[in-house]
Amino acid sequence: MTLSAHAAAGNDLPAGPARTRFPRTSRRSAALAGGMHAVAKPALNLWSYAPPLARLSRIMDRAADRLTVPDGTSVQSVQLGPCDAEWIRAPRATEEGAVLYLHGGALIVCSLASHRLLVASTSRVCRVPALNVNFRMLPQVTVEEMVGDCLAGYRWLLAKGYPPEKISIVGDSAGGYLAFLVALALRDDGLPLPSSIAGMSPLLDLDTERKAANPHRDKCDLFTVRACEALRALVDRVDRRHEVQGERVQPIDADLTGLPPVLIQMGSREILRPDAEEMADRLAAAGVPTQLQIWNGQVHVFQAAAPLVPEAGRALRELGRFVRTHRAAG
Repeated sequence: MTLSAHAAAGNDLPAGPARTRFPRTSRRSAALAGGMHAVAKPALNLWSYAPPLARLSRIMDRAADRLTVPDGTSVQSVQLGPCDAEWIRAPRATEEGAVLYLHGGALIVCSLASHRLLVASTSRVCRVPALNVNFRMLPQVTVEEMVGDCLAGYRWLLAKGYPPEKISIVGDSAGGYLAFLVALALRDDGLPLPSSIAGMSPLLDLDTERKAANPHRDKCDLFTVRACEALRALVDRVDRRHEVQGERVQPIDADLTGLPPVLIQMGSREILRPDAEEMADRLAAAGVPTQLQIWNGQVHVFQAAAPLVPEAGRALRELGRFVRTHRAAG
């Protein structure tokens, strides 16, 4: 049923998403935004002119691999067919559920190492262990093969004895894009769905029309429209090389009925914000309980800055509360 049809139905009009706006209060978050705008944004824009520069991210991954996780956190290697993963358990994490974590990185960069601390924080606030999937990435594989790797992680959790109503899918940035594709694939295949989906600054649409139409697109502290266009062009090249047939439906344009409750956290100036707001409206119209949190002045996936930035820690606690609530309800 379309939105207009819902409106005509009167009392059948679905409730809209629960929207919450969080004010920025710390100087540290302002400093982080300024640093991203001055350093990371020009670097990403440079990548849009020379995509092979993404290989330099391996240097950052090697550096991240030397970072230690918080005391008491355990990290175990897991093999998932063509890819590997890490089973991360924060102190006091229980066996009452599990998180399937899908990391960001524009589908081309980042790794288990780059996101180990954020996944450990996610395990801590959700109070259950998390499986951090090291899915294969562009240009070696297609988006569909990435989704297959993530589904292997979900099946691993099921085989480990976790019922679907105790599993949550959490993703940041491009990992949020994969989180929705995984849930849609489970639904379309008639498989049991997780208890919830939580996205930190999720990518929801590879197309750039909505982003280009955003009057505040130049205020984003990380991405430009050109960088988004370069990612879409890369996906198209990979699809042609692998002879992918048909047009890929983006999460924002998909049939969203039947999905579990969703939380979306987004910075107020992000170029992805209009997509998040439209996605929240479409989810609610499809009958999916949805929470949209807009965090004033925060950068893309600012949650990774916890505990240095107080808003990052608060956002993670909000995410943990959401996951625990719907796990208990399930």
